[in-house]
Amino acid sequence: MPYGTLIRQIRQAKHIRLADLADDQLSEALLSRFERGQTDITLTKFLHLLHRLHVTPEEFVLLADQPRRIGPAFFGHFSDFYFRIDASGHMENKEKALLRAQNLVTVTAQDYRTAPTRWHLLNWRGAQIHLQRAKHNLDMPDTAVIDLTPVQEYLLNLDMWTAVDMQVYAFFLSELADDANHLILQAAAKHIPERMLDSSWQRILFPAGESQFMAFMVHGKMAYARDTLAILEQITARSPNAMDGQVHLIFLTGWLAFVTGSDQTAGRQKMDQAISIFTILDHRLEASRYRQLKEQITGADPTPILPDIWL
Repeated sequence: MPYGTLIRQIRQAKHIRLADLADDQLSEALLSRFERGQTDITLTKFLHLLHRLHVTPEEFVLLADQPRRIGPAFFGHFSDFYFRIDASGHMENKEKALLRAQNLVTVTAQDYRTAPTRWHLLNWRGAQIHLQRAKHNLDMPDTAVIDLTPVQEYLLNLDMWTAVDMQVYAFFLSELADDANHLILQAAAKHIPERMLDSSWQRILFPAGESQFMAFMVHGKMAYARDTLAILEQITARSPNAMDGQVHLIFLTGWLAFVTGSDQTAGRQKMDQAISIFTILDHRLEASRYRQLKEQITGADPTPILPDIWL
């Protein structure tokens, strides 16, 4: 497939207009001619075009059947937002992390005012959430209401999901309502290109779905939890590297059975089975994490379950 044709398909799937894609490096007329195969563009402009589309080089060449490495610059500021403020071994103190978060809000707000695009708006919203988390880590109350409607609309209207979209979803999912997350996860599973499923599944989609399953279980949304489990099973069945996912599913199925089934013993056995497999595989982090989670589920550990995403 000609590159211009593929670019047009990606742009239309993301509901991006040519006028919104154009800037001082790529005119609307040039983009139109490139998509129709009437002209070519330089490599520098092509990489800039991918950046504007929020598609990494790795994803593009996979869609075009040519393997290549990924470029981190295509994720905007979201890599900065993912930096866990409360992580052990953090090189900065909490006060310095707060200053960095405040600066990110200033930068992303200015980006949006300069060029009010949807992507800049998502980055600004992400910076605002990141700042709230930084304040929370310092026990500073923050009652500001952040409108995440643009995030929900963006994710629900995508006809093609890429790694950048998955990272946006993974960052915001803990801030969105259960009803919205239920719909978004289904959309993500439906609209990730088959060729991208393996990498997206491994890195973000399955962890995001597992986090949503945990949230639905904690919130008592059992129907949503069952739907999520079915999606994770479908993703795992379609992925060529799905062994870890299958072990995760054993645990999650056991959890659901323990809470909703008539035989809690069977559910407990499934959870123990998953922990044992991870131990045998020397996946110590997963084994430890699920061992603690099982204690919380069964009541042996009274600590509340806090859904989190492990990427």
